[in-house]
Amino acid sequence: MCATFPIPPLTPDSATGEPPWLSGGYFSQTTRRMAERHEHAYGQILGVDEGVIGIRTEPSYWQIGPGQCLWLPPGLPHQARSHGAITGWLLYISEARSQTLSSEPFLTQGSRLLRAQAERLARHASGMIWDKPLFRLAESFWDEFRSLPHAALSLPLPMDPRLGRVADLLSDNPADPREQPDWASDAGMSPRSFVRRFMAETGMPFSTWRRRLRVLAAQELLARGRSVTDAALEVGYESSGAFGAAFRSITGCSPREYSKLRGGGHDRTS
Repeated sequence: MCATFPIPPLTPDSATGEPPWLSGGYFSQTTRRMAERHEHAYGQILGVDEGVIGIRTEPSYWQIGPGQCLWLPPGLPHQARSHGAITGWLLYISEARSQTLSSEPFLTQGSRLLRAQAERLARHASGMIWDKPLFRLAESFWDEFRSLPHAALSLPLPMDPRLGRVADLLSDNPADPREQPDWASDAGMSPRSFVRRFMAETGMPFSTWRRRLRVLAAQELLARGRSVTDAALEVGYESSGAFGAAFRSITGCSPREYSKLRGGGHDRTS
């Protein structure tokens, strides 16, 4: 059964960006959840403390792991799903205040300061009377969030329907062993056209895109408590060494480190 994340909506009573320009909620779930495709008139900052949440927009797929947060601008259609137990926070930002941020989603690694500020705001900024300390905390959080560097780990999705079909098939089965010429044939394109078009649509070669897809799929499996060995096999790696190298090159940590970070401990090999 699909269910939305239990977060109260922002109820702006001003178009000037003055309080209450921010509202929030803190969530803790023990089962997998999904929010079907929807959009909001306000911006959202979604942060994860433990577990993994996947967010899919039309052009990209994002995964938010422990300590990370994702900006979603107003009016952006998206789907969300968690992979097993998860805790985190979500802050809604008024449309006026959202205009000072990017009109595109971006992922960032939250600082310790930002995570502490966000947790307090998420627990106390929903439907309450804003006082001066809360207002100062919100402004401090906003300054900190805007100063953080953006991370590049997302999966761009091709818009060409032929390439989109390839992307969907690989998303359903990342371990599919077919090579690039086979996928070009499946898309009804010559190998050369496939290579050029895929690069133009996603900004990366097909082999790089597939490697990133496999690592993102492995992150989901690890978040659900699968062992590192099982995750490697299920996304198409026969060698744990090759899997570990690919995982580290994209995430900056080993599969074992990632599993421990998100509260795992089921891994039996790195």
